[in-house]
Amino acid sequence: MPASDEQYGKGYFLIANPVLPDPSFSRTVVLLCNHDEQGSFGLVINRPAPFGAKEIFKEMGVPTFPSGKIFIGGPVSPSQVFYLCRSKTPLPELDAICDGVYMGMSWELLDNLTIRIEDPKKNIRFYMGYSGWGTSQLAGEMARFSWLTCEAQSKFIFQEDEESIWAYAVKSMGKDYEYLIKAPANPQWN
Repeated sequence: MPASDEQYGKGYFLIANPVLPDPSFSRTVVLLCNHDEQGSFGLVINRPAPFGAKEIFKEMGVPTFPSGKIFIGGPVSPSQVFYLCRSKTPLPELDAICDGVYMGMSWELLDNLTIRIEDPKKNIRFYMGYSGWGTSQLAGEMARFSWLTCEAQSKFIFQEDEESIWAYAVKSMGKDYEYLIKAPANPQWN
């Protein structure tokens, strides 16, 4: 269900409008994980990392390499790793973000989670770094129509074809938004 430009918060997607001037966020979908008077925090869900998870976890000194895909969550603190889990069963030790999706940062919890989550390779994704906005910064970007918003859906977060997540998220907002899918990545190319 599409939300107006004033309705967004934890558990919502920020879907980059093609007019968004920052190339780092071109055609991205950001899952908002926190939004309050101090600012906003989210993870880009459709930017796979150009390296493998085993390579990163070995370098970090993680003794057992968890399986799962690794993504670039955003430009802030790129060495910090977060994970999103999809589970039909509540995971109270993690932060509930939206229906059936939980976020964590603790490596101590991972071993236990991989046992409890059905098909962990498919239902756990790792994110290096995050996307952050200071107080009122996101509100300013919303006023400039940089982002479209809608309630987050786990089917997009854990979709196999990451390249299509942005287009599917735009389509989910309804026919009035489908023209954006054909818009050039750089509006100056028109």
